[in-house]
Amino acid sequence: MSFRSLVTKIVLALVASTAVMVSSHAQEQRGPATAQERERVMTLATLAEKDPMAFMSSTDARWFQKWTEDVPDYSFGPDKGAFWFFQQTNKSELGRLIRFYHDLYSASFQVKNQILDAEKNPNDLEAKTLAGVEGLLRMYEAVLAKRPELRNAEIDRVIDLRNKGELAEFVKQLPPMPKRP
Repeated sequence: MSFRSLVTKIVLALVASTAVMVSSHAQEQRGPATAQERERVMTLATLAEKDPMAFMSSTDARWFQKWTEDVPDYSFGPDKGAFWFFQQTNKSELGRLIRFYHDLYSASFQVKNQILDAEKNPNDLEAKTLAGVEGLLRMYEAVLAKRPELRNAEIDRVIDLRNKGELAEFVKQLPPMPKRP
C-alpha cells in the first residue's frame, strides 16, 4: 500500500467519523419534540389527505421528513403494514406515496398517543401498524380520485376488508417484516 493510499484511507475514515459525531451532536443539541411540533405533525396528517400528491412535495412535507430524522425523543420506522403495502406497488409512484405517508400517519399516531418507540411494546406496534394502514387507505382513496390509473387490486381488496370491519384482523395476519441483515 502506498503512502498516498494510506493517507487517503485515513482522511476518509476521519471524515466519516466526524460526520457521525456531528449528526449525533446535532440531535443532542436539538432537544425533544415541542408541543407545537407535535401539534403540527398531527395537523399535517389531516391536511395531506386533501391532495396527497401535491402535499408530498410541499415545504410542510420537507419539514416533516427532517423533523423525523432530527427529533431525538421519538423513534419512527417501518412496520409490517408499510412493508406489505409497498410490496403490492412494485416500487411505482404509488410506492413512493406509501413510504412517505406511512411515516406521516405512523408518526401522527405515535405523537397523539405519546408513544416514543412503538417497537418496545407489541401492543403499541400493532396499534401503530393498524393506524398506519388506515391512513394509507385514506391516502389511496384520495389519490384515486385524481389518478384512477394508480388503482391496485390488492389495496382495493383491503379497502373491502376495512368496509366489512375486518381490517384489524387483516393487519394481525400480515407477515412480519424481513429481518435486516
